[in-house]
Amino acid sequence: MEVGKLSAQLRTTTGKETNIKLRQKGLIPAVCYGGKEGPLALQISPVALQKSLDPIKGRNTLLMLSVEGQQGSIPVMVKDAQKHVLRGHFLHADLLRVDVSKPVKATVPVSVTGKCPGIASGGTLHQVYRTLPISCVPAAIPAKIEIDISALNIGQAIHASDLKLPTGVTVSLAASTTVCVVTAPKSEKAAEATPGAEAAATEAKPGDKAASAKTPAPAAGKAGGDKAAAAKPAAKPAAGGKK
Repeated sequence: MEVGKLSAQLRTTTGKETNIKLRQKGLIPAVCYGGKEGPLALQISPVALQKSLDPIKGRNTLLMLSVEGQQGSIPVMVKDAQKHVLRGHFLHADLLRVDVSKPVKATVPVSVTGKCPGIASGGTLHQVYRTLPISCVPAAIPAKIEIDISALNIGQAIHASDLKLPTGVTVSLAASTTVCVVTAPKSEKAAEATPGAEAAATEAKPGDKAASAKTPAPAAGKAGGDKAAAAKPAAKPAAGGKK
């Protein structure tokens, strides 16, 4: 099976038991839908499906589907697929009819290239997007989007409007969206935060002085006790003592 080519047979019966028997024969159920025509219940080889996909593009591969008993081929893409949890082989596939002349939506990985001077200066590269949503005709879907960071210094970023995209490919993000950015080292961030802390401490000093200038009022009980002690007459001598 060549990359981009897939053959299938029509399924005459459907259901859980039929699918189990189908998988026992080394085949899997599939459905082809979309466009103006009705859906087709198909059976395909999971091995053939895997080999028909570009090893780099994966599900973004444009496939030409040939159905046994039907003339011509149908341009499709793998819309959804179910795989075995442990073994990883296909268990079911949904194939979407596409128009080769009209744009489709896809998600492609991002590849960062070049030596970043901001990193050499101690900064940290933050890659906000590791995949990008794009739109283009099926055959023009790129394997990846490369981003050159060789001109990024600390505090600089690459936005969606800065991306160099292949001809006919558009990114489905706002132009001002940050894709990656180089941030300053933690030590510089702490140094930038210090002046603000000192200003806050300075603002608090007048209040501290005012508080220290206040003289605490004497306790009412103590003042009253001292006055009472001063007004109390001296005690009389004991009986029998000298006068």
